[in-house]
Amino acid sequence: MEEDLPFELGKYHKTHTKINWKRRGLIETDEIIEEIYEGSIRASNCELCGNAFKSLRERCMDHCHITGKFRNIVCRKCNACKSDKKFNNNTGERYISKIKSKDYKQGFCYKIQIKRNRKWVLTKSTQTIEEAIEIRDKFIEEHPEYFK
Repeated sequence: MEEDLPFELGKYHKTHTKINWKRRGLIETDEIIEEIYEGSIRASNCELCGNAFKSLRERCMDHCHITGKFRNIVCRKCNACKSDKKFNNNTGERYISKIKSKDYKQGFCYKIQIKRNRKWVLTKSTQTIEEAIEIRDKFIEEHPEYFK
């Protein structure tokens, strides 16, 4: 059965993969997770952009970070562009962080940072969170190719 797989799997691939999916927030029954795993190891193309997977590591299990429910098997690029990914910052706003800064009277600023394909496509500091949100939203609207 494993002879028809596009890539060779390591000895504990199945166990480690399923544990990692649960740790990252997938909330499904064991039976459904088994079905998702079987589908993922046989998938040859991203379900969103259609690009062929070149390696086993390019495949990602996409799920809703709010409900924990499975959506698709996608490539890393499509998975990174999902709009509901959890964000690790201190403002609760995607791509915006509050940082200390001597350049601003109040001692801090709001920094907008968006990175695509390992390159910064937007880095800007503002005095207010409202201004940062406005700049971020305008950038997203003007550059939809980064957020497909």
